[in-house]
Amino acid sequence: MAAGTWVVGGKVKKYIVNNTVTLGGGIFRMALCRTSASARLSAVGAGTVSTWASIVGEITAQGGYVASGRTIGPATGKWTAGASSKQWKFTMSTVGLAFTASGAALNNVRYAVIRNSTGAAAGKILCYVALSTAQFTISSPNVLTILPAATGIFTLQ
Repeated sequence: MAAGTWVVGGKVKKYIVNNTVTLGGGIFRMALCRTSASARLSAVGAGTVSTWASIVGEITAQGGYVASGRTIGPATGKWTAGASSKQWKFTMSTVGLAFTASGAALNNVRYAVIRNSTGAAAGKILCYVALSTAQFTISSPNVLTILPAATGIFTLQ
């Protein structure tokens, strides 16, 4: 399945500059959301919403999925050189992040959201992507693996 393009939050640049989001450290999490998150995620892109607590529509914590998603690892190692020495790209492991439906289905998946994690349900949203044009289900024991593009998730220039 081909995903869309990652949309970087409209306020994330401000949070990087004022050190609210520390890209060189901390923990980043990826969560899965339903179609009902569409309006709030659009507001993230527009810069009127920026916090994870503002997003409604995360999929139900069941079948191996935990509330607030999975850690994509520490920020160190997430930044690599881009196409030129002036570019840096935010990425994740080339094997991606796998969400396994175990014992129950992961229902109504449509979006993946990455945020910095400052608590169980806290943090600023960095970016999100539409994984499909409609909700879909991962039935047990199948796996949804989200891979980064070769160019990374997003690039700073």
